[in-house]
Amino acid sequence: MTDIKQRDLSRKRDEDLTSEERQELQRRFEEFAQMVRENGAERMGIQGRPTSQKKVKKWDPTSMAKQMGGKKRSQ
Repeated sequence: MTDIKQRDLSRKRDEDLTSEERQELQRRFEEFAQMVRENGAERMGIQGRPTSQKKVKKWDPTSMAKQMGGKKRSQ
């Protein structure tokens, strides 16, 4: 049997994992979390770039009426 550290556990359902496999997954996660803490998410390439904020346009009723084709509200 292969070493548990070398096993691919990604395709197993949670219900099918043994306690040894659960412990190994927890160890892998802790190792990953520690690497992120030490190296920073940006340097590891797992943190997305901040999205640019949308520019706010000033609302102008005249230009809005032109865009809508001069429709008037019916009363």
